[in-house]
Amino acid sequence: MRSFLTFVLCLFLIGAVIAKNKTIFYESHITSLTGEIKMLKFPGPPNYTSINDGDRDETGPYLILIAPIDIQSNPHIQANDTTEKQVKLIQVVVKHKRDWDKIKEGNFVEMSGTLFHALTGHHHARVLIMAEKVSVMGNKPAETSAMQLTKEDWQFLEHENLQNWGRL
Repeated sequence: MRSFLTFVLCLFLIGAVIAKNKTIFYESHITSLTGEIKMLKFPGPPNYTSINDGDRDETGPYLILIAPIDIQSNPHIQANDTTEKQVKLIQVVVKHKRDWDKIKEGNFVEMSGTLFHALTGHHHARVLIMAEKVSVMGNKPAETSAMQLTKEDWQFLEHENLQNWGRL
């Protein structure tokens, strides 16, 4: 019995090591990510606090990843990019007009591009992707539910005054 428990504990520890998040680097590295497109609404200018109090609506596309990733600065570029852990929510910057027809609520996509850290008040996720290529893979699989966002993503969204919690 004791050897069986030891065996089960070893399997659990091996699984924990294998389950470590994938680490991806910021700009200059082209990366490919898979997830569901969500259109989210945030308050914009002038105060970035409340659409009901007169701020403009900033609605845009976001990619909710199947699994969280960790993002680090590119070691070959001098940059002050912040390392981010447990990222599942990425704001999408659509580079090519032709890709807009693929950026629809609920589409399950594979997206290639470069990642960069939030820089301005118009950036409503910790990390953004400059989408170079978007391929629709079909409808979303059940495991990409937005309710599975990481604690870190939810904390950021609370800080950003997300206006449409019910749509997530």
